[in-house]
Amino acid sequence: MKANKLGFAGVLALSGLIAFSSVSFAQTNNPPQSPPAGAGGPGGRGGPRMTPDERLKQLSEALSLTKDQEAKIKPILQDEAKKMQAVRDDTALSQADRRAKTREISDESTKKIQEVLTPEQKEKYAKLPQPKGKKGGGKGGNAGGTQGTNSVAP
Repeated sequence: MKANKLGFAGVLALSGLIAFSSVSFAQTNNPPQSPPAGAGGPGGRGGPRMTPDERLKQLSEALSLTKDQEAKIKPILQDEAKKMQAVRDDTALSQADRRAKTREISDESTKKIQEVLTPEQKEKYAKLPQPKGKKGGGKGGNAGGTQGTNSVAP
């Protein structure tokens, strides 16, 4: 009988140790880290943003831009980046208003860029992956079904 009580106490002690160690482990896990500066929107979605120079290089390679076209497109991209940053910094805007404003800025830039392109470049441009924030609305990303195409017709 004495051995039975000792065995029961051992099992009870072992169970308590396992239960407390899992609680202790859960409390020592590192909390999720905040996204690095320049990362995508809420929750860090989207990764780091491209600079206007990086975007220009990407467009130049994809579309075989001339030096004259690059000189015309660079200020468009710089202006877009400045306006987008101002929208991100405006804490008074709701998420929906911010999304609408960024889409408006992006559409405006797309239209200006297309005015500089040749018809062949416009076709290629329409097939390029879109910059962050130009996919359909909502968290699903492709809600509008337009991923991979620009919203302004050539």
